[in-house]
Amino acid sequence: MGILSYTGGLGLIVLSVYIMVVGRDLIVPFLISVVIWYLINTLADYYHKVKINNHALPKAICFIAALLTMITALYLLVDMIGNNIHNVKAAAPVYQENLLKLSERIYGLFGLENQPNLTQLLGQINLRPFISNIAGTMAGIAGNAGLILIYVLFIFLEQASFKAKLDALLKGSKHSETVMEIISAVSIKIEKYVAIKTFVSMLTGVACYIVLILNNVDYASFWAFIIFLLNYIPTVGSMLAVLFPALLSLVQFPTFTPFLIIISSLGLIQVLIGNILEPRLMGNSLNLSPLVVMLSLAIWGSIWGIAGMFLSVPFTVILMIIFSEFPKTKPIAIILSHDGKIGSIR
Repeated sequence: MGILSYTGGLGLIVLSVYIMVVGRDLIVPFLISVVIWYLINTLADYYHKVKINNHALPKAICFIAALLTMITALYLLVDMIGNNIHNVKAAAPVYQENLLKLSERIYGLFGLENQPNLTQLLGQINLRPFISNIAGTMAGIAGNAGLILIYVLFIFLEQASFKAKLDALLKGSKHSETVMEIISAVSIKIEKYVAIKTFVSMLTGVACYIVLILNNVDYASFWAFIIFLLNYIPTVGSMLAVLFPALLSLVQFPTFTPFLIIISSLGLIQVLIGNILEPRLMGNSLNLSPLVVMLSLAIWGSIWGIAGMFLSVPFTVILMIIFSEFPKTKPIAIILSHDGKIGSIR
């Protein structure tokens, strides 16, 4: 019986992963819409906490303000991405020429007069197809915007009946209290994670923007936004956030000096904010093992790509909270935790 139970559980996991991979084109836009829905509700809750003459704003006004904030942010995002991709495509030949000059300087530093191999190789590099692929990816995301909008609309229409449906499903169940407590714990932890991560990512983006603008790096506002987004991806995102603008400076300027200044400055910002400030703000609220974070990043990233990387930590936190509440899955929660102390929400 035990073997059959474990076999059935393994089969269910395999089937779930298969569905997530095959249905990626439908599931990922839905998950993005869920994230947008969650952010709007969270933002509305924060607006509701604002006191004016010791009076909170009505929830309806808070919701409208949060919705308008999200729409404005998305509009500015799409406009900025579109403009910057167009500018990067136009500047690609200049970057390519600077890259060739840079290779000549490298050969000059080593006293090499003939440079057939590297120069010929770099001469074959055409940055336009690469930039076009990026533009195509962005266009694909924009193409799903209508589907995402429809999902968000229907989620909001269903929102009012969520609690009633859940109460009806759990009516008379001995686990009803546990389920409600788990949902509450998940909501609190994820809200704290999103709030702190957003604050830290914004602080990092602003600091990096100042560095980039002082060094006259092209598209500083665009790179600052990319850095803001990449900081939601654990570890790997911070490394890429430093690497991308530094590589741009390498092809934008004909010398190594701006590259060295930018990569060291951005790296220092990431260390100070990501490794010192963020852990102090987070505390032990998530209590995830660093190894588990990296593994979840790889697993979810392989299943859903970039979207999976962004969602890897929240998903793992949700799983750990749920696993910690049931005796049969509690060992899994202990393995996922950083120090083995998972406690209980009850």
